[in-house]
Formats: sequence, structure tokens, C-alpha cells
Amino acid sequence: MQNTPYLIPWFVSVALTFSMGVYAFRRRGHFAATPFIAMCFFATLWSAGYIFELGSLDLQIKLLAVKIEYIGIIGVPLSWTAFALAYSGHGNWLTKRNLALALIFPTLTLLVVWTSEFHNWFFTEIMLVTNKASGLVLIWNPPGWWFWLHAIYVYGILVLGTYFLIREYWNQRDVYRSQVAVNVIAILLPWVSNGIVIARVVPIDITSVVFSLSILILGWGFLRYAMLNIVPVAHRVVFESISDAVIVLDPGMRIVELNPAATDLFELDANAVIGKLFHDIFHKWVYLDDQSLKKHGLHREIVFEAEGKPARWFDLFVNTLRDSPKQSSGWIVAFRDITSLKENESALAIARDESARANSFKTQLLANVSHELRTPLGIIMGYTDLLVRKSYGELDDKQISVLGKIRESTEYLEALVSGLLDQAQLDSGRLKLAEVPFEVRVVLGKTCGQLSILAESKNLEFSSSISDDMPVSIVGDSHRMKQILVNLISNAIKFTETGGVTVRIEKLDSIWWQMEVADTGPGIPENSIQTIFEPFRQLPEANKIMRKGYGLGLSITKQLVNLMGGDILVTSKVGKGTAFVITLPLVTEIPPSE
Repeated sequence: MQNTPYLIPWFVSVALTFSMGVYAFRRRGHFAATPFIAMCFFATLWSAGYIFELGSLDLQIKLLAVKIEYIGIIGVPLSWTAFALAYSGHGNWLTKRNLALALIFPTLTLLVVWTSEFHNWFFTEIMLVTNKASGLVLIWNPPGWWFWLHAIYVYGILVLGTYFLIREYWNQRDVYRSQVAVNVIAILLPWVSNGIVIARVVPIDITSVVFSLSILILGWGFLRYAMLNIVPVAHRVVFESISDAVIVLDPGMRIVELNPAATDLFELDANAVIGKLFHDIFHKWVYLDDQSLKKHGLHREIVFEAEGKPARWFDLFVNTLRDSPKQSSGWIVAFRDITSLKENESALAIARDESARANSFKTQLLANVSHELRTPLGIIMGYTDLLVRKSYGELDDKQISVLGKIRESTEYLEALVSGLLDQAQLDSGRLKLAEVPFEVRVVLGKTCGQLSILAESKNLEFSSSISDDMPVSIVGDSHRMKQILVNLISNAIKFTETGGVTVRIEKLDSIWWQMEVADTGPGIPENSIQTIFEPFRQLPEANKIMRKGYGLGLSITKQLVNLMGGDILVTSKVGKGTAFVITLPLVTEIPPSE
């Protein structure tokens, strides 16, 4: 063993790098800490190996020490590059697949170094020499061709990491630029020292000691700037151009970054608050406990009220910031100004209330007018009938024809008034259904008997049927049931020119029964089916057929069916016909009164 004071720097190097690794391990909460810890321990192994290489007098021990050193020599630049990627916000590149690919060449290099006795790939020769100046016994191992491949690979990945650090420098605030500058200076020192060693300017390899010095510089950066805790991983995420106020927090709830919208909103100096706890800075505007802040997807509506300023509404969002799929590195808190939205909502609410009042007034007016119109219309029809019966004297054929047209128009107006009154009652919720027993067959028979005359006048086939299992008597509103049948059957007859109209009533099961009115008319286009139940809405095709109507029949029908607890479906094919199917609850006994 060579007793020489030259070993002292390497003993110090081992102690310092190992201590720094332990220190970083205790503060390993961030993704970037892992490669830094690895770098510290690889550097420790490198320096420890060189102690045995320099201190031993035996060639085999020196060669074994060199082989051990190369584990650290290869591991240090790899872990430093991984640290640079993670620190600059490219931690997502450090996947298992990418790491495996990056380790292929270093693994081959280790195999070549560990088998150097059998070839001259890494070292052209291996022997002991005595340095005349120092008197030290050193190993002589000039580099071979694989050594230069290894050097190109190592310097290549170091250049890659340095490139991302320098690019990060230009994108960061003042405090972060200092951190990046520390990183770049720390890596340049070993580059210079390694170049000196390769050029044989000094007989001893000082690279491991200089690298230990670099790690100390990085460690000072951690103590000075808390780089493992306030890492600008989120800088790519926080776009300074967005209008939302964004605050980025690290795992310790300290502020990592604010965008200009946040500094303007809260009137803060970014460089002054970075590194401070979120609660210490923002408690006067919003309070969120740590558990709430760590809740991904948290959404809350808050109000800012400042003296002398109008209140402002904000949507607060919290999202987890991840360096890798399984590692959380902090949170993003965003404030979106929704003041204008809230003002619009308030205006819409006022407009809605005014519209509701106007609609209520319209409904009431419609009901009153419709009710008042019934009396004079009834008088007109009564006097018309008396005139036709010649109660006031003889009339000729022309006069009787004119009275017929008056009667027809009055009936149309009376039906319109009835429809308007029904619609008004439905809109106001005042229409009540009777719940009394009635015979379905009687209602169907009377309705079909009255409307069959219309079908015969157009030479249409008209048929109606009721299934045998249908109860004789059911409970409901027979008047409204007849109204539904009249609306559907009269519409079917009105729009059918050839073929016929079919009405079927059947029992579906113990709780439902069904009415179907089908025709062979022109059909309804698919894009119009959803609109036929809207009040005062008529299809263009209906106007072309020049049929009278006021667009309330189907609307009232659907509302009555829904009021009865049923449903109405329409199936139609253009040119083939249309079928309306109504399904209603089957009630055979009057429900007990509450």
C-alpha cells in the first residue's frame, strides 16, 4: 500500500459525495431527486475505486479497482443526464423502455472493461509504471478504440442534458436562472478536468475529485435555492399567455410559479412569493386545506370582494401535476374569471322571470278571451239554425247556402276557441281529468260512428276494432279520451286521399292498454316528426293540401296523454302512411281518495 498524501482528496471526496447522497435521499419527494441520489452514490463508488487504484502496488488489485471505478464512471454521466432531463421538465422521457435502450451501450462497455485482459479494445496495454516526479506506482493503460466510442457516447449524453438545461435557463425567472447556471457550471468542471487527464497533462486522474466538487456545487444549490423542492417542472404547463390565473405548487405546498394573470389578479411580485407556502400568501383571498389542494379535479366557485371594487366571481380548479404516470410532483391551482358569466346568468334569470310572468298573463288572457268568445259564437250558431228552419220567414236556396257557410265558419271558430281554452288550461296546469268508470266500446262506437261519415264522403275504407280481452269498463276521463280519438281520426281522414283509416284498441297486459290510429296517407318526413306536437305548428305539406287547421290538435293530444300517465309514439313512411300509438295505464277501479 502506498502511503501518500495524494489519497486525501479522494477520501474527502468519498465522504462528501456519500453524505450528499444521504442528504438528498432524505428529501427525495421529487422525481428529479432520484437521478441526483444515484449520481452521488456513483461518484462515491468512483472515488473509492480510485483510492484502491492509487494506493495499491499490485497490478491485479489496481486493475480490479479500475473495473470497479468504471461502474461509477459510466453511472455518473447517465444519472446526471437523467437529472437534467427531469429538472428541465422532460421527466416523461425517462420511461423503462428509454432507460433500457440508453443502458445497452454502457452495459457493453462494462463487459469490454471487465474482459480487458483478453483483448486490447478498451486499453491497448496494461502495466505498472513509476512516476519520476511523484514516485508513485501507477497503472499504465493507454486508451483503445472502444474507449473513444465510450467517450463519444458519454460526452454526447452530457451535451444533451446541458442543452436542455441551457434552454431551461432562457425560459425561467431570475431565481430559476440561478439554479440552471449552477447546474451548467457544475458539469463544465469535470469536462475540463477529464480533458486534462486524457491529454496526460497530470499523471493522476483527478476527474472523480472534480466531479465530487461539482456535486457539492449542486448540493449548495439545493440548500440555497431548494432545487429539489422548488423545481420548475411545470414551466411548460403554465402558459404565460392564458387569461386564467395559474399557480403551480410543489409537493410541500410551496409556490413554484405564477403566470402574469395570477400576479395581476392578486397584485403580487412573482420573485418575492416563489418558494413561499400557498396558505401564507393566499389565505386572505381563499382558504383551502392541504387535503383539498391535493384533490385532483377539485372545483369550487368563489367570490372576491375588495373594498371599493365590485365583487368578482371565479371558478377554482385544482389538478395534479405529474412527472411520470405514478409520481406526483405538485398541483396546479387555476382561477377562471366568471364574473361576466354570472352577470349573464343573473340577467337571464330576470328575463326568465319576466317571460314567465308574461306567459302567465298570456295564458290567463287567452283563457278569458276564449271563454268570453264561446257565448257570442253559440248565439251566432243558434240564430243561424233558427234562420235555416225558417223561423223568421221564408228563405230561398241562395240564402240557405250562405247560412250554411256561416254555420261552417262558426263551427270552425268554436273548435278553435275550445282548443285555445284547452291549451291555456294545460299551460297553467289547471286542467283536471275526471276519474269515473266508462265503457270503452261505447266511446269508440259513438266516435267512429260520427267520423265514419267523413270517411265515406271521401270513399275511404274505415274500420275499428277492440280486443275481446279488453275490460268492459275502465276508469278515466271519457270526454278527454273521445277528444284524443277525434283529433287523431279526423286528422287521419283529413290527410288521406286513397286507402283507408284503421282504429284498434287492445289490452297489452294487466297494467297497460293501447289505442292505434293508422292511415294510408302521405306520411310525415322523419325530420318533421319531432315538431308535429308543438302548439300552433303545422307542416308545410299540410298547407299544400289546403286543409283547415290551427296546429293545436296534436299538441293537446300529447299533453292529455302525458297527463293521463301514458305515452304517444309515431311511426311514418313518406308515401306509405302514418300510425299513432297511444299507451295508457289500465285502471279498472276508482283509486281511493286521499
